[in-house]
Amino acid sequence: MEKNNVNNGESGQNSTFPEIYSAKLAIIASVISTFGDALATVAGVLALEEAVEDNIQDTKNQINQENQENQMKKMQKQIDYLTNQLTQINKKLS
Repeated sequence: MEKNNVNNGESGQNSTFPEIYSAKLAIIASVISTFGDALATVAGVLALEEAVEDNIQDTKNQINQENQENQMKKMQKQIDYLTNQLTQINKKLS
């Protein structure tokens, strides 16, 4: 009978070892999962910042393009005016 009790005692200790081991593994897995979530959050923030920067750059490019188009229109008007003036001078000289 005593032998059975000793075996039962050992069996009880052996059964707690897997429980402790699995609890430790669960904690480690939880830490890794939390770390992964933190990395995912950082990646999301970086992606959002990059999207905002791209949007700002696109807006700046659009403004620059509009400014260049306005400047070219202004220059074209000046060219047209000067061409007209040259034509008038040529008519007077002829």
